[in-house]
Amino acid sequence: MARRPVSWSVCLPVFFVGNMLLWADRSNFSVAAAVWSKQYAWTPGTLGILLSAFSLGYCLMQPFGGWIGDRMGPRKTIALTCAGWSFWVLVTPLAATSTGLMVAFRALLGVFEAPYTSGYLVAVGKAIPSENRRAAPLNFLNSGAYVGPAIGVLFASLIYGATKSPAMVFVVFAVVGFVLAGGWWLYAMRRADPAPPPVDAETAEAKARTADQTLPLRSLIFRGTLWPLFLSWTALPYANYIFLTWLPQYLTKYRHLEIVQAGLLSSVPFFVAALALIASGFVMNWFADRGWKGGVLAAHRKSMVYLGALLFAVPTLIAATTESTALAIGMITIALVGLAVYAGPFLAIVTDIAPNQMGLVFGLMNFCGLVGGTLSPFISGKIAEATGAFVAPLQVAVVLIVIGAGLMTLVSLRPLSEQTGLVAAPAA
Repeated sequence: MARRPVSWSVCLPVFFVGNMLLWADRSNFSVAAAVWSKQYAWTPGTLGILLSAFSLGYCLMQPFGGWIGDRMGPRKTIALTCAGWSFWVLVTPLAATSTGLMVAFRALLGVFEAPYTSGYLVAVGKAIPSENRRAAPLNFLNSGAYVGPAIGVLFASLIYGATKSPAMVFVVFAVVGFVLAGGWWLYAMRRADPAPPPVDAETAEAKARTADQTLPLRSLIFRGTLWPLFLSWTALPYANYIFLTWLPQYLTKYRHLEIVQAGLLSSVPFFVAALALIASGFVMNWFADRGWKGGVLAAHRKSMVYLGALLFAVPTLIAATTESTALAIGMITIALVGLAVYAGPFLAIVTDIAPNQMGLVFGLMNFCGLVGGTLSPFISGKIAEATGAFVAPLQVAVVLIVIGAGLMTLVSLRPLSEQTGLVAAPAA
């Protein structure tokens, strides 16, 4: 007898909370690091290496993490990754006095977080076969990437303010992760992975997605089909990681705010960006319902990338040069809204073009993107250290985002099996 699939009404909040925690557990380090950098005399360059260590592990694991999402399915992927990364959060304070050990622990945190996004991406792609409906739930789940840093920095600041112990930040967050992973597995262990309702599974679109042919790994990597998408995505983690890893440090060192105050102010832009990301998902669904899918604009996907680049570039340049801390925070908020809008279409595009290889294609894309994310904290720290200001690192991010938006014009939204000639395109 076939097992009943997990309920989507349970999956949606659990996957969202998990994604929120995933991002919180990588960003809470910045608050503890602001304390430890003074206590252990970490230079900006040293701190940049520690911040980049997470990205290195996360980056190198992406293709395999995507494969795990495809092969293991969402139920197991969500449980195992959440429990695994929570362990490395728990032991992080043990490495505070050893730079080498801290690099290893941060890298392992990245390794265990890597498969999570592929897990919920596969869940949405399998459970919602309609192209017109996937953007909103995907963007809701992905908004955890913005709520998470806000919560991570906010609650890490509050925990430190209450206990004066950086170690307690990691203990509290780790316990939350273990509870979430255990609760999800107790619910999901006797059920099947998410699936569409029978009426949706019988549509022509659903059947075509199920029957779509997969491509060998060499075709995904060495054909030029996917590279415009990969390179367009690469600009996003570079820009995003500047805010994720350096914002509290920027506010304390370059804007001269207290640590707790900086943590509270750092959280506000991320909440606003999360709301913008969710809204952009509904806008994309609205465009798709009206058939606005063709041409270079492809409003149901690409238009959000173009809009996001504009919303990021102009406010970031203002924030980089203004003397006003209040104006800088306001502009950073708008810039993060721009990054959220820019990010919105990418996961939906992956589900459009690779219905049976969503995890792997996303893993390859995120591997390329996280090369930028891995280099971003280190390069930004070195530039800030050399210039004594944070203007140049933000200007570099603007240039990369503008280039990324331009590359989106080259991205095709047809299934990869058609783009590569594995199957013939349907007749017009």
